[in-house]
Amino acid sequence: MTPEGKAELDKIREVRGYTLPVHDYLAELDPEMLRRYGALASYTLFGPEDGRAMDLKTRFLVLVGVTTAVKGDSEGVEWAAIRAIENGATWKEVYEAAFMAALPGGIPAFEASCHTFNKMQEGKGRVDLKVPEEDVNT
Repeated sequence: MTPEGKAELDKIREVRGYTLPVHDYLAELDPEMLRRYGALASYTLFGPEDGRAMDLKTRFLVLVGVTTAVKGDSEGVEWAAIRAIENGATWKEVYEAAFMAALPGGIPAFEASCHTFNKMQEGKGRVDLKVPEEDVNT
């Protein structure tokens, strides 16, 4: 890997706390593409709220639903769920965001996210972020 690719991975780890396989491959393939992708994702997800219609909690709840609907990776569902909760969402809101995806994505998409949530709460998640504890009925 080039020094540029490694530097871009380090930036992503600083913002997200970890990297995904897509980041590793882009670092090898084209560090400039990774830089641009990282900048867009960082701004879209973490950018300032001034002038934005959605706060961070809402952005991450939307991401839970979208990642569920497109049958995305479990790491993406975990990451978005944890970030939503860190920004004020309840587990019940996270579950509802995932369930909303059942309409366009089908019940199996929602069920896959439910399996992910179970693993997270058992301490067997794939993302290295602490899963906030909360009574599911709150």
